[in-house]
Amino acid sequence: MVNMNEIISNNIMNIMKQNGMKQIELAGYLGVSKQVISKMLSGVRIINAVELQKIAEFLNVSMESLVKIPQVISETNAVKVFMGKVESPEAKEGLKIADEIANLICFYARTRENAEEMMQSWEA
Repeated sequence: MVNMNEIISNNIMNIMKQNGMKQIELAGYLGVSKQVISKMLSGVRIINAVELQKIAEFLNVSMESLVKIPQVISETNAVKVFMGKVESPEAKEGLKIADEIANLICFYARTRENAEEMMQSWEA
């Protein structure tokens, strides 16, 4: 299954790397902390459409180029990559369980972060 947030993050990081841009510069442009950018680019925090538009402006590219799915998607999940090297079915099952637990932890962390963000007051 394709993880669009991961693809978007990878596209952003690749463009920044090609142009010698730093995360702190992007943070300043968006008016957020470097930690927020780090969370966005690591997949912990989802990038919303408004942020994506501003990132595209900062990088001087189209939004479409940031969401473009590459022809070949390499496996970046360390557990799944490692799983291919494990021989026994028991070890593979153990890694599968560990991967599911890690996904749940990340999901709950993102849910909590989003809930805290949504509880903050804002002006329309």
